[in-house]
Amino acid sequence: MAMDWLTHDRYLDSAAADARRIAELAEGADLGAPVPSCPEWALRDLLFHQGMVFRWIGEIVARKATERLPFREVPDAAMPAGGEVAWLLTGADRTVATLREAGPDVAVWGWAQGGGTRWWGRRIAHETLVHRIDAELTLGARPEAEPALAADNVDELLTNALDFTARAFDKRAALSGAGDSLHLHATDTPGEWQLLRAEEGFSLDYGHAKADAAVRGTAREVMLWLNGRLPQGDAGPERFGEERVLELWRGSLSLG
Repeated sequence: MAMDWLTHDRYLDSAAADARRIAELAEGADLGAPVPSCPEWALRDLLFHQGMVFRWIGEIVARKATERLPFREVPDAAMPAGGEVAWLLTGADRTVATLREAGPDVAVWGWAQGGGTRWWGRRIAHETLVHRIDAELTLGARPEAEPALAADNVDELLTNALDFTARAFDKRAALSGAGDSLHLHATDTPGEWQLLRAEEGFSLDYGHAKADAAVRGTAREVMLWLNGRLPQGDAGPERFGEERVLELWRGSLSLG
């Protein structure tokens, strides 16, 4: 049985809190510091990316867009030197307020699962969670996540991945074929997922099952492993089976 989503307000509360956490970490920090989990980024790039994603989503919802909105049409897209943190928070506050006002049932474009404001609320919560973790890893803070939110992050990544198209996400092709199944198991909150390669892409089932490889640990540990965000020196969840199979899935499913 598929997992129940958290509430729309819970997702928006999480996004707002994590945006504030990123801002607190970045205030007074070296914005040129490299982000270890995103090697092509400095902290400044992370702030710009997160601020733009907030603005992009907010504009999609405000326009009730039924097609993908080009980034060039996003307003207030210039992050000012010296005002990076305030710019991020302005975008976060505006988009969270827009999504709250819209509620969870407005039909708008989205790149997976049919879109809609409920989907975007979940998406911005997990986008901001992962990049809050990036900021913490950059500045030496230990990343945490509530078990229910961490398990939902795993589920959101997997269910969105089912809708990835080969045209937009070339990594999906690596999962095509047979064998090399993976089982993910959260030990501190409900959450078990079974991933099977298929002729095109993969299938997703729920519940306990045997697999060629398995990952077992707290929801936080499984989430950090799957997203490639384990802190240096953190062993993470228990892992069973060939490393090749584990990395096939983790590398193909990770969004960055």
